[in-house]
Amino acid sequence: MAASGADQFVALYYKVFDSQREVLNRLYRDSSAILWNGNAFAGIKPFSEFYDKLPKSEHSVESYDCHPLPVRGATGPNAPCGIILNVTGTVQYSNEKKKRLFSQSFVLSPDSTNGSFYVWSDCYRFV
Repeated sequence: MAASGADQFVALYYKVFDSQREVLNRLYRDSSAILWNGNAFAGIKPFSEFYDKLPKSEHSVESYDCHPLPVRGATGPNAPCGIILNVTGTVQYSNEKKKRLFSQSFVLSPDSTNGSFYVWSDCYRFV
């Protein structure tokens, strides 16, 4: 389940970030903890104001790994679980000539309202 969820999330996240940034906030919650290249954001509103100012981007994911993360109090084979997800790749912004290496770590939490995941924690860093 973690691998399938990670596959779907990675494909969706970078597509949205690069081409539909105005809906990226749907993947987060007000309680999400976000650290973007040393800049900390508490919740989605200040983060969305930040990423809306970023130049157009193009991410290329080189690799990612995931691991299931048990949800406190949930037990049994069908219990919901979160996902720890580490992604590496390159990104090129429209105002830069060269691609940059990046590393991004997510903690995805199950969303009981729709059966998907939301970003509980996000740590992005240029390498």
